[in-house]
Amino acid sequence: MRALLLLAALALLFPGCYYDNEEDLYGPSCDASVFTYSGQIEPIIAANCQLPACHGINGENGELVTYEQVKAVVDDGTFRQAVIVEKRMPDGGALTNCELTLIENWLNAGAPNN
Repeated sequence: MRALLLLAALALLFPGCYYDNEEDLYGPSCDASVFTYSGQIEPIIAANCQLPACHGINGENGELVTYEQVKAVVDDGTFRQAVIVEKRMPDGGALTNCELTLIENWLNAGAPNN
């Protein structure tokens, strides 16, 4: 009886020693309310769009290397359509929810060069 009581007590204690890391469960936190082109948007474009076969220097599908090149496709609506609405870009895989929110907020703010 004593051994059974001890086992029951230990069984109740072990689950209490486990904890989930919030970042592992939900990913890193995303503050999409603060954004700059140079700080958040350009690195997303560089990592996902500026590939040689896509939109890098001499890219097969036009360049998205400078702010002016990006702003041109923002102004004609193709950037929002491809990235936010249809989510068909980038070709290499989907952007994270945080990246999409940052880009959408940047677009809604008029796509400033800051």
